[in-house]
Amino acid sequence: MKYDYSITNVMCPCRGRKKGRRWISEVPLVRCFMAEGASDIDAISMTMEELEAVRLVDLLDLDQEEAAFYMGVCRKAFWNDLMNARKKIAAALVYGTGLRIEGGSFILRGGEGTDDMANLARRQEMELMEREFALLRSRLEHLGLRMEALKGMQKTDSQPNDNSRKME
Repeated sequence: MKYDYSITNVMCPCRGRKKGRRWISEVPLVRCFMAEGASDIDAISMTMEELEAVRLVDLLDLDQEEAAFYMGVCRKAFWNDLMNARKKIAAALVYGTGLRIEGGSFILRGGEGTDDMANLARRQEMELMEREFALLRSRLEHLGLRMEALKGMQKTDSQPNDNSRKME
């Protein structure tokens, strides 16, 4: 009996599992950011699901488990997407290259699907929007308080000093 242990029989060209599709809420309107003087060829490519991972965790302040649930993946897969995205963003900032958002394996929320899936996606999207709105509202309130404090400091600086009048 002759055994054939050639590399073609031992290793398959498609190793591992296929990357599963992730749920994303929106496709960004602006998909390319270029550093001043950077060439289009040097742009780092980032997938839509990596951008969604950064949006959920860093912008909306969801924890990774909750964000992974919204994207329909396990925490490990979500963590991989998040770390890849953060590395790409850091490299683009540090090395002054462009950042291009394109491609990936995703399903857009609110797209085709059964009514139950559409209702679930709609509810989850509303929860995310409410959370994002609350975050924006608290940010606006914080900025308003800072502006009032700066205006108060400006008024006290512009009023004449009463101590200087008494000394004359």
